[in-house]
Amino acid sequence: MGQFKAMKQATTTIWFRGVALLCVGGLWLATGCSRETTAPPPGATPKWSWDKYPAVEKMRLATLPCQVLPKTSLTINAPIAGQLRLYINRQETNLPAGFVWAEFEPKSLTMEGAELAEARRRIEERERLFTEIELPKEKIKLNREISEAKRQIVMLDLLATNRDLAHLALNASGLSKEGVLKHGTLQQARQELALMEQNLAYLSATNCAVLGIDLQGARMELERRQLEFERRQTQSRFKLPFAGQLITSLQMADGVTDYPVSAGQELAVVRDLNSVLLRVPLEDVAWAALPTDRLSVVLPLPDGTHLEAVFAYKKLERSSMREEVFYYFQFPFEESAAAAHLVGTDLTCELWMGLTQTVRIVPKLALVLREPTAFQNRHWNEGVAQILPGAQVVVEGQTDLAILPPVHERDERKAVPARAEVRPPGTR
Repeated sequence: MGQFKAMKQATTTIWFRGVALLCVGGLWLATGCSRETTAPPPGATPKWSWDKYPAVEKMRLATLPCQVLPKTSLTINAPIAGQLRLYINRQETNLPAGFVWAEFEPKSLTMEGAELAEARRRIEERERLFTEIELPKEKIKLNREISEAKRQIVMLDLLATNRDLAHLALNASGLSKEGVLKHGTLQQARQELALMEQNLAYLSATNCAVLGIDLQGARMELERRQLEFERRQTQSRFKLPFAGQLITSLQMADGVTDYPVSAGQELAVVRDLNSVLLRVPLEDVAWAALPTDRLSVVLPLPDGTHLEAVFAYKKLERSSMREEVFYYFQFPFEESAAAAHLVGTDLTCELWMGLTQTVRIVPKLALVLREPTAFQNRHWNEGVAQILPGAQVVVEGQTDLAILPPVHERDERKAVPARAEVRPPGTR
């Protein structure tokens, strides 16, 4: 920053010396070419006229280098090595969002996707077979066994509580006491009944693990394989993240669709041309304090028209081994198509600033020619106050000053309805 200030101070000193020499040369030519003209009296200076300088509310600060850039630009690199198939036939093309423009070994991915679909179909068929056939069949079997167990418990309970009634029931059914008791005690029969009822409850909840069929495990394994396939598919398949311009970095050949690439190799650059920016370096650090909401840039075109962009944001970037402030301006949507043709080019633009009051735009050269000694210290405020008492410098531009005339000069022109106005080139 110190080096920059020193260079700027040296440049300003040389500029002032050049202007002084120009003034001396002009006076010498004037006296040499018109010897008979009567010289003005010493100390006489023509009266200053504000009418020569337009009254405006917008000022051109400087003409600066700039670069047209897309707001979003992505560089796509190959995550893996392999054979890449391209689905585009031009080096540069505009594509819609989501378009698949390349993928690694599509046949292998297609085959694996078909295998996963077949595995999913088999699991779904197994689940349908279980829910429609095996599960109802097992429920019927368990209900029958539960009914039989309940009858067994009734008989055992009868034998244990009423021997006479049990003897009559056994004789009527043709069973013997020993035949009933061979199935176990009453407590064991109740335990078996509870287990069978619990098993039926599990089946009613469609828990296929009761039957030794692990459909849930098979489904989870399939989901794991599906996620792994989708991860590799994402790495292998390249979709356009947004609608924009695709510029491939591969050397394409006619009739060739498959290209060998290595991991990390640059494949393409994607640009969103619906939003275009203008990148401008600020050469004067004093301009960094200006209100950004009133800054804009005008980009003259060769056909005489122009494009205008408004301030978007500023950013501190490293340039030429030092940090520098860059201002970014965004073109309106209706001018993005015209600005997109200039993407990547280095141009020259005009930096403009809107003012909050009406001022006069006065060239610095006109002030120096009027009174060179007033600006020897390179302080424009002091020099203007010396030669134009009551005037005030509002903004300093690259070659001009925005000056607020003295109060009495402003009062004299309040009744004037029309005034000249400086407009950007190409405006009407």
